[in-house]
Amino acid sequence: MYTAPFRYLRAATLSDAEKLFADNADAKYLAGGHTLIPTMKQRLATPATLIDISRIASLAFIRRDASKLVIGAGTRHADVAASPEVKGAIPALAILARLIGDPAVRHKGTLGGSVANNDPAADYPAALSALGATVKTTRRTIAADEFFTGMFETALAEGEIITEVAFPVPRRAG
Repeated sequence: MYTAPFRYLRAATLSDAEKLFADNADAKYLAGGHTLIPTMKQRLATPATLIDISRIASLAFIRRDASKLVIGAGTRHADVAASPEVKGAIPALAILARLIGDPAVRHKGTLGGSVANNDPAADYPAALSALGATVKTTRRTIAADEFFTGMFETALAEGEIITEVAFPVPRRAG
């Protein structure tokens, strides 16, 4: 295994993360790391700085109202799979989350990390598009169809952080 040397920083808040990003050249955000770390091991990415946003409490939540289900970007796959709110609003999304990777991936990987990387092997990007979801970031709200721009490519601007994803509650999904 090879990875180039990098600096590791942990952000406590979103504003802290944005400041660390602005102060460090060639930085990448790290949530669960299940796409970024293997990419680094393969020498396909060599960021000088990793900014860990996995412990920012405001990014991990699930809430539902009558017309939508909102999931924080830092919410782990296992939490999406087990959530009564998700099971009640969009059971297919809970099933999708339950089938992601293995238990280690489900307990560490995050919705936001999966969406931000837009890995063609990932499940959430297709679900966001199919369900007409919107992606909220630290700067704007983007419809899923406009957010995903190509394989491993999104509309995220440099330093922008996904904060939540809103799913309209469908009559049914599968």
